[in-house]
Amino acid sequence: MVTQAQAISWRLFAGREECITEIMPDYQWEMVKNKEQTPEHTHVLVDLGFVITSRYGTEANKAAVDFNVYGPTGNSVHKEDAVSETEIAVTAEGGQGPWRACFRVSKGQILRPSVIVKISYFTVNSMSMVGTNFEWQRNSAAGGETPEAVDPKHLGTIEQVEEVTQGLQRLDYYLMNVTNEQRYLYARTVRHLRTAESTYSRTFGYMILICSTIVLASFAQVMGVRMMFKNNRRGLII
Repeated sequence: MVTQAQAISWRLFAGREECITEIMPDYQWEMVKNKEQTPEHTHVLVDLGFVITSRYGTEANKAAVDFNVYGPTGNSVHKEDAVSETEIAVTAEGGQGPWRACFRVSKGQILRPSVIVKISYFTVNSMSMVGTNFEWQRNSAAGGETPEAVDPKHLGTIEQVEEVTQGLQRLDYYLMNVTNEQRYLYARTVRHLRTAESTYSRTFGYMILICSTIVLASFAQVMGVRMMFKNNRRGLII
């Protein structure tokens, strides 16, 4: 059980952009509103760390994503391309949130059906509270608060967890089938397009050759007729 956007992991498919959101803690926001005249323009510190791996947790240096961090108004505050692992600390102006971190499989990795995004941490703090007891830290409860106790009765049973796991495995199997089918259809379309382009090139060249032959034959006929009716040859023809 985590109270922050950390220790999150999910599978990101090529061709899709997926985002996670985070907001400034309520207790910080209340303090900012009481202190700042324009709290929606207060300075915040956005901390984000993540690792990208392949589906089975290998080839971390080959799996990469493009990611963008957006403020509450939708403005981009940070952007990087082809990243496999990074930790950033970005200062920006904005309100409580939501702040978004959006990920997309890099263009150079578009043939890779999916990657695994592992978020190490994602926090949003008011700059005036960084370094104080009110800072929302990465691996501890914010502002000295203690996480609420979890009642085991509210947790799923082993049978429910197994059922969910089996459902996810079936979903993963179906998604892989759809991905492979789409890749096959794309390859077949590209092959048909290249065949059509090759046929068009040959047909166009053949048409140019025929037209050139007709023009040359017509020109030869015109020149032959003109030579027959020249003055110096008219007597010979009579």
